[in-house]
Amino acid sequence: MHRPTAVRLVASILLSLLFAASASAHALWLEPDGNGARIFFGEFEENLREASPGLLDRLTPLPEAKVASAAGVQPLKVEKSPTSFVVTGKRGASDSVVIEQVRINERKQGEKVTRTQGHLAARWVPDFAERAPALTLDIVPAGKPGAIKVFYKDKPLAKAKLELISESGWKRELRTDENGAASVSLPWKGAYLFEVEHLDPTPGTQGTEAYDSLRFVTTLSFRTTDGGAAPPTPAVHTPKR
Repeated sequence: MHRPTAVRLVASILLSLLFAASASAHALWLEPDGNGARIFFGEFEENLREASPGLLDRLTPLPEAKVASAAGVQPLKVEKSPTSFVVTGKRGASDSVVIEQVRINERKQGEKVTRTQGHLAARWVPDFAERAPALTLDIVPAGKPGAIKVFYKDKPLAKAKLELISESGWKRELRTDENGAASVSLPWKGAYLFEVEHLDPTPGTQGTEAYDSLRFVTTLSFRTTDGGAAPPTPAVHTPKR
């Protein structure tokens, strides 16, 4: 093999590994923006937010967004900007916003090709009033600050491992009980995010594409005005890809 070709091959492999490691730790989350919201892709604890051109362009198709209210769910408009996805549409003061992006991810190890149907989803809530699940894997408030329930296909998900992350980067790990419920104190004022991952080994098809298993990563974002003054939030970081 000629040296330039070998160098390009090694560089390509390293880039692929870098993206795989980065994307596997990434999640979507929602932040309110006027009457709408913005969808960010990255790592909340580091305030790492991907951009376009960059890894934000890998999220195809665009996430689907809906407003979730007591009356049900209604679609919202989603457009890509250089730093986020912008969600617009009518939303009531007590309504939450849910979004989900679904795609087949392919991984090759030697001669073996594994296909996973990946679900990246998020919910934003203005308060901790109880809400019904609206996502395949959903985290919903359970009636008081810090109390949540996790549902998978509308059924409580027992023993699910979650992380609570503050905007300063502080994290706490917890698990749901037999009823899919968990509760944790919120020490500071400001923005927080719950994140949960769930793997389902059930194979299936999406259109004409077959997949071997499913992987879900869902977040719940919110703000609280109770608690002490929060530690400093890291500056927004957008890596050059």
